[in-house]
Amino acid sequence: MPAHIQTWTLLSFTLLLLMTCATSSYAADRSVALTVTVDTVRETQISGTIVGTGTVAAWREMPISSEVSGLAIVEIRADEGDTIEKGQTLARLNQSVLLAQIAQHEAAVAETEAVLANALSDQKRAHAISGGVLSQQVIEQRETLVKTTTARLASARALLEETKARLDQTEIVAPSSGIVATRNATLGQVVQNGTELFRLIQDGRIEVNALVPEADIFKVLPQQSARIIDPMGRVSHGSVRLVAPVIDAKTRMGTVRVALSADTELKPGMFARVEIETGGMAALTVPLKALVWRNGKPAVFTVSDTGTAILKKITAGRKFSSAVEIMQGLSAGDRIVVDGAGLLIDGEKIRANVASVQTLMRTP
Repeated sequence: MPAHIQTWTLLSFTLLLLMTCATSSYAADRSVALTVTVDTVRETQISGTIVGTGTVAAWREMPISSEVSGLAIVEIRADEGDTIEKGQTLARLNQSVLLAQIAQHEAAVAETEAVLANALSDQKRAHAISGGVLSQQVIEQRETLVKTTTARLASARALLEETKARLDQTEIVAPSSGIVATRNATLGQVVQNGTELFRLIQDGRIEVNALVPEADIFKVLPQQSARIIDPMGRVSHGSVRLVAPVIDAKTRMGTVRVALSADTELKPGMFARVEIETGGMAALTVPLKALVWRNGKPAVFTVSDTGTAILKKITAGRKFSSAVEIMQGLSAGDRIVVDGAGLLIDGEKIRANVASVQTLMRTP
């Protein structure tokens, strides 16, 4: 065999021998020297969050309409965005025709009162005369005149009161405090009965009508706190006012009405994302860094009493900022590897350090 081939063969054998020795030494060192951090699986109080999307809307909208017909608007005292008080005048209609009618009806009432007074006087004299001077027919006629005149007077007074009521309706007033959302009234407009002139947001209160999947709707209760994120990413806070009693049969979504604070900058019609805190519940959790993945499935390394790392498959649930819920595969009190799990091999010996106090107090 040529000398250069012998030399190459010898070098290859020597290199292979060195690599084998190094690998054996590394494996031997891992069996006694690999140090990891170990923690205990425990139940943790976690707060669930239900996410919904929806639209900002008025808590209650109040349409303000005209109750009279054929009168023109002569004055407008409120505009969109104005904050108004209960009983405040928003607009005024032309009163001239009604004022003339009131004067006419007052005169008719006065005339009828005079006629009634005369009829009562005649009736009194008819009953005072004795000895058959007046026939029974005349007496009955005078009594009938009193009754008919009394009825005419009542009718005239009722007509007067009706016209005064119509006069009051020419003042368009706010039935409740609130904010003017829209104004349809314009000067000179001749309104008809039922014409909407203003629309108010009652008490200035607005809320978010958030759509929530039907599977989550039973977890939402009144007074639960919520975070509202607007289209610009700003966060405001509110609370659940009520949960609508009906689920949409087509979308399978329920409506949750989230009340906003009085100083919110959100406007009706805006899109909003809602995160509802559904309260604390006990669940098994482990730190996210304890998870390892084998064949695309999550697992953790548990630690046996003899100090051996044992790979255990799990079923993971909800994920939080630094922890994950364990649905199956672990029990409270199990010891798991937290730091160093990604370097382990199933069945190898480890040296375990207990997690620090800060780690033990960790929350999701």
